Amino acid sequence: MMFPSRRTVLALLGSCTLLAGCASPQLHIYTLGIPVHTDTKSLQVSPQTTIVQISRIIMPDYLDSQEIITRQGEEIRRSPNSRWASRLSLGITDLITNEVAASQHDILVTDQPLAQAADMQIMVAISEFDVDVSGHAILNAHWAIVPHDRHKPMVRNIAHLAANGPVRTDADTAALMRKLVIQLAEHISRSIPATP
Repeated sequence: MMFPSRRTVLALLGSCTLLAGCASPQLHIYTLGIPVHTDTKSLQVSPQTTIVQISRIIMPDYLDSQEIITRQGEEIRRSPNSRWASRLSLGITDLITNEVAASQHDILVTDQPLAQAADMQIMVAISEFDVDVSGHAILNAHWAIVPHDRHKPMVRNIAHLAANGPVRTDADTAALMRKLVIQLAEHISRSIPATP
């Protein structure tokens, strides 16, 4: 019976060690999160209930991915081991919808397709949403609230938001971005016209 030489065994062990060392780090998946609101809300939907539909957020292509990115000057840094659970535009749409719905007690707010036209449609475009490596974050957005009734005026607004916080980890970056999206949702909610 032939036994492998000591040199062959050492080479095989070395290869195994190299392969183990090349194992990729654990992948972390993040969402912007849906805050837990202490008050519960039950809305009786009737033919008179005002329905507000929030369209999917529009944002620059380089941001609208599942990658978590930070900026250093002109350089975009993509996290090697963290991702968003969905495209960023979907996560922002979900969070804004939930925040606006929680603050509006007499209307139905949704981002889902409807069988008939909503009373108002909110369209949001984010032109800039950057977190730099020093922990400074900015979000620039504009939105329009378009009534189904063409005799009612359209509402247009713009917001320039900024926040600072730690960005040592991807969880820090996600929390800082979430903070700005919630601020944007508050601005949008306050701009919704009062319903009769």
